[in-house]
Amino acid sequence: MKKITLILLLAITKISFAQNTDRNNSIQDTTLVYNSPMYTKDPVRSKWRPVIKRTGEFYQVSFYDRKDILQEVISFEDRDLVVRKGPYSKLAKGKLKEKGNYDKGHKHGEWITYTNDGEEQKKIETYTYGKLDGKFIEYWLGNKEEGSYVNGKKSGIWKFTYKEGKIAGEESYDEIGKKISGKYYDKNGVEVKYEDLFSPPTYKGGLKDFYRYLSSEIKYPSQSAKQGIQGTVILSFSVKKNGDVEDVNIERSPNNELAIEAMRVLEMSPDWMPGKMFGEVVNVRYNIPIKFSLNR
Repeated sequence: MKKITLILLLAITKISFAQNTDRNNSIQDTTLVYNSPMYTKDPVRSKWRPVIKRTGEFYQVSFYDRKDILQEVISFEDRDLVVRKGPYSKLAKGKLKEKGNYDKGHKHGEWITYTNDGEEQKKIETYTYGKLDGKFIEYWLGNKEEGSYVNGKKSGIWKFTYKEGKIAGEESYDEIGKKISGKYYDKNGVEVKYEDLFSPPTYKGGLKDFYRYLSSEIKYPSQSAKQGIQGTVILSFSVKKNGDVEDVNIERSPNNELAIEAMRVLEMSPDWMPGKMFGEVVNVRYNIPIKFSLNR
């Protein structure tokens, strides 16, 4: 009888202040995940219509959804579409969501994420071959976090500012990315605890209960089990202000069947409590890797 082993590693991608490590390391930014052409095994891109053309020194793939709306543009250095190089852009509902550049298959240089309407910058990151390295700025409803990374680790002074311009906090990091000090203030300038301003969403009962819920509800898809397909499904999702789980997206998956099962169970998960940013309850986005493995 086949036994199902489910391993979950929860990675918070939005509450960056709680971590000293590169929050983006949970997902590799290389294209060597799928065999060429890379989009045929991707559960999302496989549903889109690709248009491939040579643009200068790059081979560009533009993906269109079923309504013929542009969703993504990826540049490659080779005609086999294996190694990303050059400009990248991601769109949603016709609005620009993200743009940047790749080199040698990794994010490289400045990357910008935009708000849902595509009008304002939400996040500015600087990469050196896949690692955060340089200026970092992120906005939360007008509030601001700003600092620098060195080789994937926070470095020096990081500042948090309310939208009114008042200081919300200041942290100091050493050369190995360890936080050595931090002070935080409410909107009246009164010093408060970190947890009073910043807290991630939590599952009632804690992560162990969340793991138990997933393990009890997820059913290994029969076709994938027969074919011996294993691997990690990476999903992103939002915990809304009311605690609901919404906007579940597939970031990576070995196949559609595993991704659909992981999404089904995650979308049903109850008992989430919302997080706080700058003292306000906000929607927070998570990345969660769910590993499916079969043991005989």
